[in-house]
Amino acid sequence: MKMVSRTVLGFALALGVASGAMVAPAVAKDKKEAAPEQRKFKFSKKAQKALGEAQTAQQAGDNDAALVKIREAESLAETADDKYMANALKINVALAKQDNALLGEGLQGSIDSGSTTPEEKLKFQRSLAALAVQRNDVPGAIKVYEQMAAENPGDADIVVGLGEMYNRAGRTPEAVATIDKAIKAKQSTGQQVEESWYKRALALAYDGKLANQVTPASLALVQAYPSTTNWRDVLVIFRETSGLDDQGNLDVMRLMLDTNSLTGERDYFEYAETADKRGLAGEAKTVIDAGTAKGALSSSKPYVKELVSIVTPKVKSDRASLPGLEKEARADKTGRLAKATADGYLGYGENAKAIELYQLALQKGGVDAPEVNTRIGIALARSGDKAGAQGAFNAIQGGKRAEIAKFWLAHLNSKGAAQTASTTTGN
Repeated sequence: MKMVSRTVLGFALALGVASGAMVAPAVAKDKKEAAPEQRKFKFSKKAQKALGEAQTAQQAGDNDAALVKIREAESLAETADDKYMANALKINVALAKQDNALLGEGLQGSIDSGSTTPEEKLKFQRSLAALAVQRNDVPGAIKVYEQMAAENPGDADIVVGLGEMYNRAGRTPEAVATIDKAIKAKQSTGQQVEESWYKRALALAYDGKLANQVTPASLALVQAYPSTTNWRDVLVIFRETSGLDDQGNLDVMRLMLDTNSLTGERDYFEYAETADKRGLAGEAKTVIDAGTAKGALSSSKPYVKELVSIVTPKVKSDRASLPGLEKEARADKTGRLAKATADGYLGYGENAKAIELYQLALQKGGVDAPEVNTRIGIALARSGDKAGAQGAFNAIQGGKRAEIAKFWLAHLNSKGAAQTASTTTGN
């Protein structure tokens, strides 16, 4: 026979089911001590006698005899209170005998009697769920949690518990959606949602390879808790799971730079190397300098030293070439050169000039509009034009570019924003 778990015992004691405390005044002996106002029960005469005898036996420590009388009372029960009290006494006996099966019977019987208060019913259900988990009966636990969630949709803790049970059952998509529902329920009350809930939803989506839920869960986390660590985690996951090309990776690494979530040598080196390969010597040099200042890059490393030796000589001539390229871009029939020149200006932090040329590129055409709008949004964000940046990012619809834009929007909106994140909407 299994021992009663501390969790279940805690619930039982909280309900006052130990030591006969739940027994109604009509069954228990009179007490001299002043007691708080007690609940009125309606017992049938036949059942009341057996209930009283059961209580007497239980209080005398004869739990086997008490159980016999409880069974007798159940067979004679006519009212809801008869059934409720028989099961309340059964819970006492179960605790004394450390009999989980009997405890579950008593808890369920009390609920089924229809005589429990809403508060009691919820506590009994929690105990039943704990018993099911203890015996590894996940379907049984899910059944109880689903009942609790249906009856208490505003109780976010219950909904999270249901999500965890779905996960244990291998129903990961439902687990993520259910935890998101809990987040929304808590938000609706104006309460702060625990960071761990957002992280749990993301972990389940990521581990379960749920591509359509990873990004929304990531966005929800950084919107609610935009810490450097969280930004790094979600952007690393995004890059890992999204299959971005170099241009997409650059825009994500730019966001990592702006959220201060580039950390080690690998981050800075990859960013600088990618920028250099795309012909952005100024941006590569900026990243190398930032990584060196942070202690993440060291020229004593051969590959770092080599990259520095490649990038540094290019910067002066590269920067000097931009005005001439700009002139050519304005005369060009397509916007490709305007876009490339704007990328160069963006790398040197000349955001106004970059915006002007990106807009020219869109006017002339022949460029990837979502990519160009992303860059316009980045330049506007770095210029302090939040509304303009939001407009540029919101203009990007569909595909991986839209997801990149959502992360930039999350960065813009998280600054001083209230918790409004949802793991399924990403808004």
